[in-house]
Amino acid sequence: MSTISHEQAMSSAPPEETGPDDLELRGRPAGLAPPEELARLHPDTPFLIAYSRISDDWRKHNKKKAATSAWSAGKGVANQHRRNGRNAARHNAVIVHRYTDNDLSASKRDVVRPDFQAMLRDLKRGHTAEGYPVHGVICVDQDRVQRTDRDWEDFVEALTLDPSRRFYTPSGPMDLTEESEIIKTGIMAVVNKAESMKKRRRIRDWHQDRILDGLPHSGPRPFGWEEDRKTLRRPESDFLSWAIDERIKGKAMSTLCAESKRRGLKGSRGGEIIPQSLTQMMTAPRVCGYRANRGELVLDDDGSPIVGVWETVTTPEKWHAVCATFGPGSTYIARGSGTPRITGVPKTIKYLGSTLLRCQYRIEEETNGKVTTRVCNEPMGGGKNRSKRSPYVYTCRYGHNAISGPMVDEQLQRLVLAKLKKAHATFIPVKVTWPHEQKLQQKADKLAGLEKKWQDDEIPADMFYRLAIPLEKEVKKLRRERAKFELAAEVQNEAPDDVAKKWLSGEYDLSQKRHVLFEVFSAVQVEPGEKGNKTPNPKRLTPVWK
Repeated sequence: MSTISHEQAMSSAPPEETGPDDLELRGRPAGLAPPEELARLHPDTPFLIAYSRISDDWRKHNKKKAATSAWSAGKGVANQHRRNGRNAARHNAVIVHRYTDNDLSASKRDVVRPDFQAMLRDLKRGHTAEGYPVHGVICVDQDRVQRTDRDWEDFVEALTLDPSRRFYTPSGPMDLTEESEIIKTGIMAVVNKAESMKKRRRIRDWHQDRILDGLPHSGPRPFGWEEDRKTLRRPESDFLSWAIDERIKGKAMSTLCAESKRRGLKGSRGGEIIPQSLTQMMTAPRVCGYRANRGELVLDDDGSPIVGVWETVTTPEKWHAVCATFGPGSTYIARGSGTPRITGVPKTIKYLGSTLLRCQYRIEEETNGKVTTRVCNEPMGGGKNRSKRSPYVYTCRYGHNAISGPMVDEQLQRLVLAKLKKAHATFIPVKVTWPHEQKLQQKADKLAGLEKKWQDDEIPADMFYRLAIPLEKEVKKLRRERAKFELAAEVQNEAPDDVAKKWLSGEYDLSQKRHVLFEVFSAVQVEPGEKGNKTPNPKRLTPVWK
């Protein structure tokens, strides 16, 4: 084989100081001669394709470290390609194409490696997309190509379609058509697979030990705590505690987020605090000291939550209560899209009387020649209006009826305050207890007993999961119902005079005021107005009390 210089072939071996900005990680190396010219000048030179892969590019996931590093995301694979270039020069070969899969594991079955698949395609057709012939593959180690026997078999099959092709590593070229090399690389494939499984087990065990010891999660710091994840960061934790208390009282998420903005707070990663992220913060078990893993509460052998070693923001009772204010699917324990609040009031409502008002327009209908009249009775919603006197109005969705928004809201406030004043004179707090407490305790004890029997190998795993999963769902459902009941009982036992004071002082936001309205009124009927009369008429409103 002939020896070629960098000037002759523009070999891909980069200089010592080359970084990712100077070294292409994919495609034909810069400055390489065209295929026909390179093949004519150096007919005996092996043309190799290089493959580089790394499982976890930490710079890609850590902006702070990447910003202070001389290398950006991609250093690991760039280093591999640099070593591939030097190794190719040792064997008087030239790299004609680079394939790179950065931050992709080869051991997980559901991970697709695009460049690995592209390399297999080029091996099968015998040349790269640019037309360079392929005489072999070079990489820094066999485990860069495979971590599963399936991948290795696919690679060997594609490479040996031409028996003259070789597989290059720092140990030298290998002929994978020879029996001894097949056995040796097959053994290495098994060893690599075992090593990958061992590594995953060690990581899993490390996380499990931290969970059982009540240690905090690794990764970015949670909102409300310092970098040690144990000590509270007071401005954030004080806000989180306040938000939990106010949410239990019925405040809307938009109100809580507006308060975080007023206080100048940002998320732990610097983003704006929005309802979805704040929901996750408030309902994360860590706020009351409980340890969670993969969205599940971690329990000890007795079925009790494992308590962490960090400072807490609130109590377990308040954590259960705040979780109960959200529907299934929106909390930390059950991640998913948002759902209606427990009051049943849609999230998009912006006006005090929306959906409480009912249109009383009378519609004439003719059936079989007979004319009948029925009341529309559709809910009326708020919307903007061009009038300065009534910048918004409540209207029926069919356009049968409309009424001044500010006038309606003023009348609703007068009516509800008068009702509260009257109710306060006869108010007596009533202590109520949740009627299904015994049922919950029995189910929880049964679940704990099942788990203990399984831990002691008294029942097989299939029986345990068949019995435990539906029982666990029932326990969670009962706990949610208890928290909702206790929240409702707390609201109902609030003195009417205190409710009136909070309404007038501005402590209540729109969501809380609407909750009071729906507790006092079944509906408010709105009679149609007179055509041409633009003067707001309060007599059009007829309250239907509960």
